[in-house]
Amino acid sequence: MMRGQISLEFSILFLALLVVVIISTMTPGMFGYKKVIETSSASIGHAALSKLKTNIDMLATTDVGSVKVVYIKSPPGIWEVNGNSITLRGNGYNITTNCSINLTSNNN
Repeated sequence: MMRGQISLEFSILFLALLVVVIISTMTPGMFGYKKVIETSSASIGHAALSKLKTNIDMLATTDVGSVKVVYIKSPPGIWEVNGNSITLRGNGYNITTNCSINLTSNNN
């Protein structure tokens, strides 16, 4: 091997890394940074709603008067409870789920 040459494997790895960097920096530029944030918020909101529904369904199987405190991280939005459906409305997304029981909200 002569001085100053690099191996074929190293050059392939370097080019692959360069492609990954270019693609990851293009995504916000192609779709707009606002769209990327909206998509991330919707994903976090979906996870929060799923966790809430799971806990409600588990609590529905317990004895009458049972209480469970659940802490849920969610993006800024408006939570609405109507009958057996729960809706999270945020900036650019609406996520709705249905539970097996009727729900009431005390607006806390």
